[in-house]
Amino acid sequence: MKLIVKVFPEITIKSRPVRKRFIRQLAKNIRVVARDLDPDLAVTGVWDNLEVNTRLECEKARRELVERLCCTPGIAHFLQVDEYPLGDFDDIVEKCKTHFGHLLPGKIFAVRCKRGGHHSFSSMDVDRYVGSQLRQQCGAAGIDLKRPEVEVRIEIRDQRLFVVHNQHQGIGGYPLGALEQTLVLMSGGFDSTVAAYQMMRRGLMTHFCFFNLGGRAHELGVMEVAHFRGRSTAARTACCSSACRSRKWLARFSPRSTTARWA
Repeated sequence: MKLIVKVFPEITIKSRPVRKRFIRQLAKNIRVVARDLDPDLAVTGVWDNLEVNTRLECEKARRELVERLCCTPGIAHFLQVDEYPLGDFDDIVEKCKTHFGHLLPGKIFAVRCKRGGHHSFSSMDVDRYVGSQLRQQCGAAGIDLKRPEVEVRIEIRDQRLFVVHNQHQGIGGYPLGALEQTLVLMSGGFDSTVAAYQMMRRGLMTHFCFFNLGGRAHELGVMEVAHFRGRSTAARTACCSSACRSRKWLARFSPRSTTARWA
């Protein structure tokens, strides 16, 4: 399975050194989140897109990999593709027929082509030719660029052709670990959890600290939330969680307090 990872747009407007550093960090994070699923996972690319190649055959493992990448900060979205060497327009038509031919009979469709590199044709030339041939050869009902029932998506990069099967949305933000580290005081409520999530989306390596005022059940609940928050945002190796038991402090200070709010 091959995936093309599109980085968060804000990364692309950074200076060249910062942009390269962020993308290298994102590539490292992808290897980390997939290490237990596929130790031989290959991640290449250093500028705007990353290409992820995996030999996973198990469908369950593939779905798990997709789910983890969807929760990895720094990824705007990623495409599941098949790669071929670029041929002429008729060869592109044949590749599209192989993957989309069974979906087109009686359907309204559109062809979307993105292109990068130096070619003697434009993306619109590909759209027009491939769309007209697919309509004639596959029995499609028609073409509608605004509201198609089926989208035939392809990308051309230099001398490579990518046929796009699925697009998965990421959470955006900066790659985790690209900026500084921070400590979050976890209370077990919504505010600290959402704040931690937002900081992790901005690339801050977030560690969790919890002051146990409510007993063992409270501690287990908060630690479970912290564990989920860390694993679901690719912090599965660098994130730390600590719990400070505060019952002795309460026993010491509560008799001196005039309020009746102590647990």
